[in-house]
Order: sequence, then structure tokens, then C-alpha cells
Amino acid sequence: MQPYVKSFRYGWSSWSILVIAFITVFFHRLSVGSVADELTREIPMNSVTLGNLTAMNYYAYALMQIPVGILVDRIGVRKINFCGLLVTAAGSILFGLAHTLEAAYLSRFLVGIGSSVIIVSIFKIQATWFPLSRFSALSGLTSFFGNFGSLLALYPLTFLSLTFGWRNVFYWMAGISLLLALLVLWGVRDARTEIYSPPRETAAAGSTGPTGSVSPLSRKHSQTPEHTSTAVKPLPFLAYLKESLSCVLKNPRTWPNVLILFAFTGSSTTLLGLWGIPLMTQLYSLDKATAAGYVTFATFGFILGAPLISLWVRLLKGIRPALLAGTGLNLLLWIYIVIIAGGRPAAELWPAFFFIFGLLIMTHILAFSNVTAVNPLNYSGMATAITNMAEFIGSSLASLTIGLILDFSGNPSAAWWVILSMAALGFMAALLMKEQPAS
Repeated sequence: MQPYVKSFRYGWSSWSILVIAFITVFFHRLSVGSVADELTREIPMNSVTLGNLTAMNYYAYALMQIPVGILVDRIGVRKINFCGLLVTAAGSILFGLAHTLEAAYLSRFLVGIGSSVIIVSIFKIQATWFPLSRFSALSGLTSFFGNFGSLLALYPLTFLSLTFGWRNVFYWMAGISLLLALLVLWGVRDARTEIYSPPRETAAAGSTGPTGSVSPLSRKHSQTPEHTSTAVKPLPFLAYLKESLSCVLKNPRTWPNVLILFAFTGSSTTLLGLWGIPLMTQLYSLDKATAAGYVTFATFGFILGAPLISLWVRLLKGIRPALLAGTGLNLLLWIYIVIIAGGRPAAELWPAFFFIFGLLIMTHILAFSNVTAVNPLNYSGMATAITNMAEFIGSSLASLTIGLILDFSGNPSAAWWVILSMAALGFMAALLMKEQPAS
């Protein structure tokens, strides 16, 4: 079989399996909000404790991103995804068995550790098995399919938990994770330079421009389809860690992408992962199923917005303009909700607001395209891991802040100021971004 044919087959099979696994990541990430009522009845907790329980997943996810970036770059995606799915299954079983707050905390932390490996692995597959020019389109498709997990974690999970019990749902999810672990062993392949490799000398040497970004010439050259086998002796672990972290963190073009994930995407994870449904029920005295139905419109926005990512970039002529449009319109939306409508717009408007919010939020995926393009290819796992970590730091801080506001102010609409602040920070980060080199 020709190397290009192998690259095509292995690339698509690896990407497809990991994207299926990514659906479970979104499900676990957003599931606590849908079973919050049942949880608090069986395990006593206040708003701050509930926010911290949700954040346990984010703490683990954020903590693991740099180790995952190293492992993806050093040992490949197959082994770590197999192990990660086993840990996710264990965490899901423990969550179903939990009757104490400590056990619930531990289970959510394990789920965060296990699921943390998947998205960085997908980006590594995209960066190594496919041309850079396809990165944004593939990232959009990744989010499109992954967000079906968001959809399942809202109204369907609410229905299933009420019908069969929330504990049984998490036992079923553990079984799905085990099946996916076996699927990873069968169909996921690590990128091998002798199969797909274009010339990597420049990237391996960490060739960068004056701002720390990869030169357009080097990037373009590194994505050509010619078969080249270049033996590069891997650096010792500590040397690699120091060099990769230094290269990515000292690159000023990395940081706008980090801030976009911290604020822009972190706000969506905060709302969908925990506070969207409780805030709707408290503000408008809605029943839980109706509130979940309102919040579900954000996932419809995700699903529609994901395949439109490439269209945004083409119409607006670049990644930076597309992100400016997404973050800017999102800021205007929250200015209307918080300032003009006083935090309590008509309840009937919220499905449209959540849909628009989800549609705009999907432009965040372009930050991964940018951070991959402006850093050396052999550090792509580290670059995307650091960027991805920021989302969960942001959502953890926002979740806890909203919990404190609800416990001490007694005013649910005041929580929207946290989301508005994050929207403003996301827009400022997009203003600071430099356009990725042409590929």
C-alpha cells in the first residue's frame, strides 16, 4: 500500500474513533447540571459545593493538559486514549455509586482525568495526518459531532434520569467508555513519520519567526505530501518538557488563543455544565424539564455553527476577523441581556438567546487552528493542550464565582455579570490576536 493511501486510511479511522469518544466528553462535562436536583436530594450540598463538584471535572481536565500534551507528542495517542477511557469508565461507575460528597468529588475528578486526553489527541491527529489547510474544517466537524454529547447531556439526560434514575445512566456511560477503549485499540494509529512524514527538519529544530511563530514558509513546506523519512532522535524527557513549554509559553501569539478559551469558551462551559438550568428555574420559576429545553437550544447553535466554521473564515477573510465577529456579537448579546434587559429578559426570548450564544461560541475552535499554526508542528500537542487547559480554568473560576453570588446575594440575575465579564475579556483577546500565517 502506498504511504499516501495509508495516511488517508489511518488518519480518517483514527480521527473518527476519537471523535466518537469525544461525544462522551461533552456528556460528562455537562451532565451534573441536568441531575443537580437528584444529586442534592441524595448528597446534601449548597450552591458553592455543587459548583465545586462540577469544577472537579474541570480541575482534573486543566491539571492534565500539559502532561497530556507531552504524552501525545512523545508516545502517541493510542495508548493514552485507551488508558484514559478506562479511567473515565471507573469514574463514571464511582459517580453512580457515590453516597458521600467525597466519593462524588473523587469520581468527577477521575472522569476529568480520563476524558482530558481526547481532544488534544484529536488535534494531534489533525495536525499530523492531514494538511494544515484542513485543520479548521476538521475542528468544526469535531465540534459538530462532539456537541451531540452536549445535546444528550441536557434534555435527554434529564428525561432518562427521571425515568430510570441518574445512577443507572452513569453505569451505562461506563459501559460505553469500555467499548470505546477497545475500539481505540482496534482502529487508532499513532502518526508515524515513515508513513506520512513531510520534511520536518525545520519544525524539529523549532524554527520560528521573530515573534516566536512558525514561519509561513516552514509551515507550508512541512505540509507537503511527499514521502520523506527523517530520523530525529527524541530529546530526553526533561529537556523536551523545558524546550516545548518555553517555546509555546514565550510565543506571544499563543496567549490571545489562551485567553479566548479561558473567557469565551469558559463561559459556555459554565452555563451548560452547571448553572444554565438552575438559573432558568430560579429566575422564571420554570420546571426543570422546561429549563433544560431552553438551555438545549445552545447545543442546537453548537451543532449548526460547527460545520459553518470554514464558511466564517472564507467570508470574513481570515481567522482573526471570524473570531472578532464571534466574540464581538457575543459581547453585544450579553450587554443586552445584562444591562439593557436588567438580567431578566422575557422568558420566551431565552431559547433564541441560547441558540445565538451556541452559534457564536463555536468560533472558538479557530483559536486551536491559530495556536497550531503559530507554533512548531512538533509541539502542536503542547500548544493545543495549554490552550485547551484555559477553558477549564476559566469555567472553574466562573462556576465558583456564580455559586458564591447565589449563596450570598440571593439575586440569581447577578450571576449574568460573570458571563458578561467573560464575554468582554474574550473580545479583547480576539483584538490582540495576530492572524495565522497563510498555508
